[in-house]
Amino acid sequence: MKVLHRIIFFALVALLCGRGFAQVPERPAQASPVVDMAGIINNDSLVTALNAQLDSLSKKTQNQIVVVTVNDLGGMDGKQFATELGQKWGIGGKSQNNGLVMLVKPKNDQGDGEIAFAVGYGLEGAFPDVFCKRLQNDYMVPHFKEGDYAGGIKAAIDEIVPVVLKDYKHVQSLADNGKKKSGSGNGWFYLAVIIAVIGLIAILRKRNKKGLNAQQQPQASNLKEGETPSQEEKPENGKEADDEDNEEENEEDEDDDEDSKPATDEAEQYKYKYGGGDFGGGGASTKF
Repeated sequence: MKVLHRIIFFALVALLCGRGFAQVPERPAQASPVVDMAGIINNDSLVTALNAQLDSLSKKTQNQIVVVTVNDLGGMDGKQFATELGQKWGIGGKSQNNGLVMLVKPKNDQGDGEIAFAVGYGLEGAFPDVFCKRLQNDYMVPHFKEGDYAGGIKAAIDEIVPVVLKDYKHVQSLADNGKKKSGSGNGWFYLAVIIAVIGLIAILRKRNKKGLNAQQQPQASNLKEGETPSQEEKPENGKEADDEDNEEENEEDEDDDEDSKPATDEAEQYKYKYGGGDFGGGGASTKF
Protein backbone atom coordinates (compact mmCIF):
# COMPACT_ATOMS: atom_id res chain seq x y z
CA MET A 1 0.00 0.00 0.00
CA LYS A 2 2.83 2.41 0.81
CA VAL A 3 4.34 1.86 -2.61
CA LEU A 4 0.97 2.53 -4.23
CA HIS A 5 0.52 5.74 -2.24
CA ARG A 6 3.93 6.96 -3.35
CA ILE A 7 3.15 6.21 -6.97
CA ILE A 8 -0.12 8.14 -6.72
CA PHE A 9 1.62 11.03 -4.97
CA PHE A 10 4.35 11.40 -7.59
CA ALA A 11 1.79 11.04 -10.37
CA LEU A 12 -0.22 13.93 -8.92
CA VAL A 13 2.90 16.08 -8.57
CA ALA A 14 3.86 15.36 -12.16
CA LEU A 15 0.33 16.14 -13.31
CA LEU A 16 0.26 19.46 -11.45
CA CYS A 17 3.68 20.43 -12.78
CA GLY A 18 2.61 19.52 -16.28
CA ARG A 19 -0.51 21.62 -15.96
CA GLY A 20 1.53 24.55 -14.69
CA PHE A 21 3.98 24.43 -17.57
CA ALA A 22 1.12 24.07 -20.00
CA GLN A 23 -0.40 27.33 -18.74
CA VAL A 24 2.88 29.21 -19.04
CA PRO A 25 3.15 30.73 -22.54
CA GLU A 26 5.71 29.44 -24.97
CA ARG A 27 8.90 31.39 -25.41
CA PRO A 28 8.52 33.88 -28.26
CA ALA A 29 10.45 33.11 -31.42
CA GLN A 30 11.84 36.67 -31.54
CA ALA A 31 13.55 36.74 -28.15
CA SER A 32 14.03 40.07 -26.39
CA PRO A 33 14.45 41.19 -22.77
CA VAL A 34 11.00 42.88 -22.70
CA VAL A 35 8.04 40.70 -23.72
CA ASP A 36 4.85 42.76 -23.41
CA MET A 37 2.20 40.10 -24.03
CA ALA A 38 -0.44 42.11 -22.17
CA GLY A 39 0.22 45.22 -24.24
CA ILE A 40 0.29 47.51 -21.19
CA ILE A 41 3.52 49.45 -21.70
CA ASN A 42 2.15 51.50 -24.62
CA ASN A 43 5.47 53.20 -25.24
CA ASP A 44 7.45 51.80 -28.15
CA SER A 45 10.43 54.09 -27.58
CA LEU A 46 10.65 52.99 -23.94
CA VAL A 47 10.45 49.31 -24.91
CA THR A 48 13.28 49.87 -27.40
CA ALA A 49 15.36 51.67 -24.77
CA LEU A 50 14.77 48.98 -22.13
CA ASN A 51 15.64 46.22 -24.60
CA ALA A 52 18.90 47.98 -25.44
CA GLN A 53 19.69 48.60 -21.76
CA LEU A 54 19.06 45.02 -20.65
CA ASP A 55 20.77 43.60 -23.72
CA SER A 56 23.88 45.65 -22.94
CA LEU A 57 23.71 44.52 -19.32
CA SER A 58 23.60 40.88 -20.42
CA LYS A 59 26.69 41.37 -22.60
CA LYS A 60 28.66 42.96 -19.77
CA THR A 61 27.70 40.63 -16.94
CA GLN A 62 26.21 37.51 -18.61
CA ASN A 63 23.17 37.99 -16.31
CA GLN A 64 19.74 38.02 -17.94
CA ILE A 65 16.90 40.25 -16.76
CA VAL A 66 13.61 39.60 -18.56
CA VAL A 67 10.38 41.59 -18.19
CA VAL A 68 7.19 39.73 -19.09
CA THR A 69 3.62 41.01 -18.93
CA VAL A 70 0.57 38.70 -19.16
CA ASN A 71 -3.16 39.20 -18.80
CA ASP A 72 -3.88 35.90 -17.05
CA LEU A 73 -1.94 33.76 -14.57
CA GLY A 74 -3.99 30.64 -15.31
CA GLY A 75 -5.02 30.11 -11.70
CA MET A 76 -1.44 30.19 -10.37
CA ASP A 77 0.01 32.77 -8.01
CA GLY A 78 2.41 35.24 -9.56
CA LYS A 79 5.62 33.88 -8.05
CA GLN A 80 4.90 30.32 -9.16
CA PHE A 81 4.02 31.54 -12.65
CA ALA A 82 7.21 33.63 -12.88
CA THR A 83 9.36 30.74 -11.63
CA GLU A 84 7.91 28.25 -14.09
CA LEU A 85 8.18 30.78 -16.90
CA GLY A 86 11.87 31.36 -16.12
CA GLN A 87 12.42 27.61 -15.99
CA LYS A 88 10.50 26.89 -19.21
CA TRP A 89 12.07 29.73 -21.18
CA GLY A 90 15.55 28.99 -19.80
CA ILE A 91 16.35 32.51 -18.64
CA GLY A 92 19.95 32.86 -17.47
CA GLY A 93 23.02 30.74 -18.14
CA LYS A 94 23.06 26.99 -17.55
CA SER A 95 26.17 27.10 -15.36
CA GLN A 96 25.59 30.40 -13.54
CA ASN A 97 21.77 30.23 -13.25
CA ASN A 98 21.88 34.01 -13.31
CA GLY A 99 18.43 34.96 -14.56
CA LEU A 100 15.73 37.21 -13.13
CA VAL A 101 12.10 37.31 -14.28
CA MET A 102 10.03 40.42 -13.63
CA LEU A 103 6.41 39.38 -14.20
CA VAL A 104 3.58 41.92 -14.33
CA LYS A 105 -0.09 41.03 -14.53
CA PRO A 106 -2.30 44.15 -14.76
CA LYS A 107 -5.53 44.61 -12.85
CA ASN A 108 -8.31 43.50 -15.19
CA ASP A 109 -11.37 41.26 -15.52
CA GLN A 110 -9.20 38.28 -14.58
CA GLY A 111 -8.55 39.68 -11.10
CA ASP A 112 -6.19 41.91 -9.15
CA GLY A 113 -2.95 43.13 -10.52
CA GLU A 114 0.17 41.29 -9.42
CA ILE A 115 3.93 41.75 -9.62
CA ALA A 116 6.25 38.80 -9.16
CA PHE A 117 10.02 38.33 -9.29
CA ALA A 118 11.62 34.93 -9.81
CA VAL A 119 15.36 34.89 -9.11
CA GLY A 120 17.82 32.29 -10.37
CA TYR A 121 20.17 30.61 -7.91
CA GLY A 122 23.12 32.67 -9.13
CA LEU A 123 21.46 36.03 -8.36
CA GLU A 124 19.82 35.22 -5.03
CA GLY A 125 22.69 36.89 -3.16
CA ALA A 126 22.25 40.15 -5.06
CA PHE A 127 18.43 40.07 -4.96
CA PRO A 128 17.20 38.82 -1.58
CA ASP A 129 13.44 38.52 -1.12
CA VAL A 130 13.28 41.67 1.04
CA PHE A 131 14.92 43.75 -1.68
CA CYS A 132 12.56 42.37 -4.33
CA LYS A 133 9.57 43.20 -2.15
CA ARG A 134 10.80 46.75 -1.58
CA LEU A 135 11.23 47.29 -5.31
CA GLN A 136 7.68 46.17 -5.93
CA ASN A 137 6.04 48.20 -3.15
CA ASP A 138 8.12 51.38 -3.37
CA TYR A 139 8.95 51.69 -7.06
CA MET A 140 6.32 49.81 -9.04
CA VAL A 141 2.97 49.75 -7.22
CA PRO A 142 2.65 53.57 -6.94
CA HIS A 143 2.99 53.87 -10.72
CA PHE A 144 0.75 50.89 -11.44
CA LYS A 145 -2.09 52.23 -9.29
CA GLU A 146 -2.08 55.29 -11.55
CA GLY A 147 -2.17 53.09 -14.64
CA ASP A 148 1.44 53.97 -15.48
CA TYR A 149 2.85 50.52 -16.14
CA ALA A 150 5.69 51.86 -18.28
CA GLY A 151 6.86 54.20 -15.50
CA GLY A 152 6.72 51.50 -12.83
CA ILE A 153 8.70 48.99 -14.90
CA LYS A 154 11.34 51.59 -15.80
CA ALA A 155 11.67 52.68 -12.15
CA ALA A 156 12.38 49.10 -11.09
CA ILE A 157 14.84 48.47 -13.92
CA ASP A 158 16.73 51.64 -12.99
CA GLU A 159 17.26 50.15 -9.51
CA ILE A 160 18.04 46.63 -10.72
CA VAL A 161 20.74 47.48 -13.25
CA PRO A 162 23.19 49.08 -10.77
CA VAL A 163 22.80 46.07 -8.47
CA VAL A 164 23.66 43.68 -11.30
CA LEU A 165 26.69 45.86 -12.08
CA LYS A 166 27.65 45.52 -8.38
CA ASP A 167 27.37 49.25 -7.81
CA TYR A 168 25.73 48.71 -4.42
CA LYS A 169 24.71 51.80 -2.49
CA HIS A 170 25.50 50.17 0.85
CA VAL A 171 29.11 49.67 -0.26
CA GLN A 172 29.49 53.44 -0.60
CA SER A 173 27.86 54.03 2.76
CA LEU A 174 30.23 51.55 4.41
CA ALA A 175 33.17 53.30 2.78
CA ASP A 176 31.95 56.67 4.06
CA ASN A 177 31.55 55.31 7.59
CA GLY A 178 35.05 53.90 7.45
CA LYS A 179 36.45 57.30 6.52
CA LYS A 180 34.66 58.95 9.43
CA LYS A 181 35.97 56.39 11.92
CA SER A 182 39.54 56.66 10.71
CA GLY A 183 39.54 60.42 11.21
CA SER A 184 41.94 62.85 9.56
CA GLY A 185 45.14 61.25 10.95
CA ASN A 186 45.47 58.88 8.05
CA GLY A 187 45.18 61.76 5.61
CA TRP A 188 48.21 63.53 7.10
CA PHE A 189 50.15 60.26 7.13
CA TYR A 190 49.52 59.62 3.42
CA LEU A 191 50.47 63.23 2.60
CA ALA A 192 53.77 62.86 4.49
CA VAL A 193 54.55 59.63 2.63
CA ILE A 194 53.89 61.27 -0.74
CA ILE A 195 56.16 64.24 0.11
CA ALA A 196 58.92 61.87 1.28
CA VAL A 197 58.74 59.85 -1.94
CA ILE A 198 58.92 63.00 -4.08
CA GLY A 199 61.95 64.23 -2.10
CA LEU A 200 63.70 60.86 -2.45
CA ILE A 201 63.17 60.86 -6.21
CA ALA A 202 64.62 64.39 -6.47
CA ILE A 203 67.76 63.38 -4.47
CA LEU A 204 68.35 60.29 -6.60
CA ARG A 205 68.04 62.28 -9.81
CA LYS A 206 70.54 64.84 -8.53
CA ARG A 207 73.06 62.14 -7.61
CA ASN A 208 72.70 60.43 -10.97
CA LYS A 209 73.32 63.73 -12.74
CA LYS A 210 76.52 64.35 -10.74
CA GLY A 211 77.72 60.82 -11.47
CA LEU A 212 77.30 61.30 -15.20
CA ASN A 213 79.23 64.58 -15.18
CA ALA A 214 82.08 62.96 -13.23
CA GLN A 215 82.33 60.13 -15.77
CA GLN A 216 82.42 62.50 -18.74
CA GLN A 217 85.21 64.78 -17.40
CA PRO A 218 88.03 62.15 -17.24
CA GLN A 219 87.25 61.02 -20.75
CA ALA A 220 87.66 64.56 -22.04
CA SER A 221 90.96 65.06 -20.18
CA ASN A 222 92.52 61.93 -21.70
CA LEU A 223 92.26 63.40 -25.20
CA LYS A 224 95.29 65.16 -26.54
CA GLU A 225 95.02 68.72 -27.69
CA GLY A 226 93.26 68.85 -31.04
CA GLU A 227 92.43 65.14 -30.88
CA THR A 228 88.92 63.88 -31.43
CA PRO A 229 87.41 60.59 -30.31
CA SER A 230 88.39 57.65 -32.52
CA GLN A 231 86.29 57.12 -35.57
CA GLU A 232 85.97 53.44 -34.68
CA GLU A 233 84.10 54.14 -31.44
CA LYS A 234 81.82 56.73 -32.99
CA PRO A 235 80.14 54.54 -35.57
CA GLU A 236 79.81 51.75 -33.01
CA ASN A 237 78.02 54.03 -30.56
CA GLY A 238 75.97 55.46 -33.37
CA LYS A 239 75.01 51.99 -34.51
CA GLU A 240 73.78 51.10 -31.02
CA ALA A 241 71.74 54.28 -30.91
CA ASP A 242 70.31 53.56 -34.37
CA ASP A 243 69.40 50.02 -33.29
CA GLU A 244 67.60 51.34 -30.24
CA ASP A 245 65.74 53.90 -32.36
CA ASN A 246 64.74 51.20 -34.84
CA GLU A 247 63.48 48.96 -32.04
CA GLU A 248 61.38 51.84 -30.66
CA GLU A 249 60.01 52.59 -34.13
CA ASN A 250 59.12 48.91 -34.64
CA GLU A 251 57.33 48.81 -31.28
CA GLU A 252 55.40 51.96 -32.21
CA ASP A 253 54.48 50.44 -35.58
CA GLU A 254 53.22 47.29 -33.80
CA ASP A 255 51.12 49.40 -31.44
CA ASP A 256 49.71 51.33 -34.39
CA ASP A 257 48.91 48.06 -36.15
CA GLU A 258 47.05 46.78 -33.08
CA ASP A 259 45.12 50.06 -32.76
CA SER A 260 44.27 50.00 -36.45
CA LYS A 261 42.89 46.45 -36.29
CA PRO A 262 39.12 46.42 -36.76
CA ALA A 263 37.02 45.81 -33.67
CA THR A 264 35.75 42.31 -33.16
CA ASP A 265 32.40 41.40 -34.59
CA GLU A 266 31.23 40.14 -31.19
CA ALA A 267 28.74 42.97 -30.76
CA GLU A 268 27.32 42.46 -34.25
CA GLN A 269 27.18 38.68 -33.95
CA TYR A 270 25.61 38.78 -30.47
CA LYS A 271 21.98 37.79 -30.37
CA TYR A 272 19.86 37.88 -27.25
CA LYS A 273 19.06 34.28 -26.41
CA TYR A 274 18.11 32.46 -23.27
CA GLY A 275 20.59 29.97 -21.92
CA GLY A 276 18.63 27.47 -19.79
CA GLY A 277 19.15 28.78 -16.26
CA ASP A 278 17.69 27.11 -13.18
CA PHE A 279 15.42 28.80 -10.64
CA GLY A 280 14.97 28.18 -6.93
CA GLY A 281 12.57 29.77 -4.51
CA GLY A 282 14.03 33.27 -4.56
CA GLY A 283 11.88 36.27 -5.31
CA ALA A 284 8.68 37.91 -4.10
CA SER A 285 5.18 38.84 -5.23
CA THR A 286 2.86 41.76 -4.51
CA LYS A 287 -0.76 42.38 -5.41
CA PHE A 288 -2.21 45.79 -6.19
